Amino acid sequence: MPRISSRHFLKNAAAAALVAASLTAAPAFAQAPRLTAPPVTADGALSFADLVERVSPAVVSVLVEREVEAPQMPTGLEEFFNFRFGQPDAPQPDGDDPFSDDGVRRMQAEGSGFFIDREGHIVTNNHVVEEADVVQVRLADGTVIDAEVVGADPLTDLAVLKVKADSKQHYVEFAEDVNLRVGDWVLAVGNPFGLGGTVTSGIVSAIGGQNREGQFLDFIQIDAPINRGNSGGPTFDLQGRVVGVNTAIYSPNGGSVGIGFAIPSKVAKETIAQLIANGSVTRGWLGIQLQEVDGDIASALGVKDNSGVLVAEVIDGTPAEKGGLESGDVITAINGAPVPNPNMLSRRVASFPPGEKIDVKILRDGKEKTIKVTLGERDDDTLAQTEETPSNDNEDTLAKDVGLRVSELNDALRRQYRVPDDVDGVIVTGVKPGSAAQEAGLRNGVVILQVDGQAVTSGRDLRDSIDSAKKSGKDAVLLRMQLGGVRQFGALSLGD
Repeated sequence: MPRISSRHFLKNAAAAALVAASLTAAPAFAQAPRLTAPPVTADGALSFADLVERVSPAVVSVLVEREVEAPQMPTGLEEFFNFRFGQPDAPQPDGDDPFSDDGVRRMQAEGSGFFIDREGHIVTNNHVVEEADVVQVRLADGTVIDAEVVGADPLTDLAVLKVKADSKQHYVEFAEDVNLRVGDWVLAVGNPFGLGGTVTSGIVSAIGGQNREGQFLDFIQIDAPINRGNSGGPTFDLQGRVVGVNTAIYSPNGGSVGIGFAIPSKVAKETIAQLIANGSVTRGWLGIQLQEVDGDIASALGVKDNSGVLVAEVIDGTPAEKGGLESGDVITAINGAPVPNPNMLSRRVASFPPGEKIDVKILRDGKEKTIKVTLGERDDDTLAQTEETPSNDNEDTLAKDVGLRVSELNDALRRQYRVPDDVDGVIVTGVKPGSAAQEAGLRNGVVILQVDGQAVTSGRDLRDSIDSAKKSGKDAVLLRMQLGGVRQFGALSLGD
């Protein structure tokens, strides 16, 4: 069937720990005893066949249809979008002409999902069903039935569907006491490249972002081969319990290279419980701009080490301001739990519900003190507005000259566009149709790393580089750009 490019599912990714009531359900099958070694047959051969027979009937293919904008970039830049993998193969329209008169086309895509109860609730990824007009699921026996989206959470990239399920429908349960270790066996079941019911095996290759920073901190890394179409499918331990929900791969070419990421069952279970109960997820919010405490800042503040998070600014009218936090405070712990970096602090705060009173331990003027703050409700739209760098004259001039708006990278934009923490540059936040920027292959979410070989980290840097090129008589500048895990060059015309 025709399928859509993964480029439409990059935004709103995920990675916060949440708080909610636990999802409870009776197991769909009798659980096997805890296995400490790979299963073997009577003749000693390694085999997962018994386990697969038990869990695979609960796994489904998720089929979606949506209207999408026609591509705005050269074919080569399509490879920018190979980080997400809910959609196998290249985009294919439902008609002979890939472009419609109004600049949109109707596309189909496939992902994976799995039943979690007898009521017909199915877990999948948000990016699989986001903006879908039609959602269906294909059961293990090949039957296709309609599904409705109960709720979705872009931040954790999770969604819940519901179908009219047979009372005998198989389902699986989340692990209650996950104690995964690096080296443990896991199985991934899903719908890669539209090949429903595909099973792959591997081991846990990293847990909890050990020796990692940024976007993968909360994910389970596995080397079981997963590909486009595996999005939303389950990762099982050897007891047949769901220990993770497959959500992303790292790939330089769009195919599996043995580095996949799954949302941990604890995060998934808590998120799904809220989605089923309320259709959405609520999170606590402080209302501050955060900054890493590096060696120089620690020295200037008289802090003994780099642990903690600097409050760069307190937003007016927010819970942080009402609670007494001030710019220049260093937050070291929330309710007694250390917060060594901005990512950890954001996740820790988000794990509490709005209205909760929390103890914020800070360093101020070299002295420790604890402040009580009543959390507000996190609104991602408001959050992005408060964290984004305001528009300035440099951006306005860029918009007029080359049809481009950019912003300095911050936590909100990194989360929204899945930009790794080790990537520095300016991120594109607006492109005028028909402009030189569009012709150069730029679009929202592309990070401009360099102009004519010189690094750029602000709108002023970009503006100055373009002005310098114009003064020297150049007709174009060479951009080095990145989206996902792929980097590529493009030429930005400076002519009228």
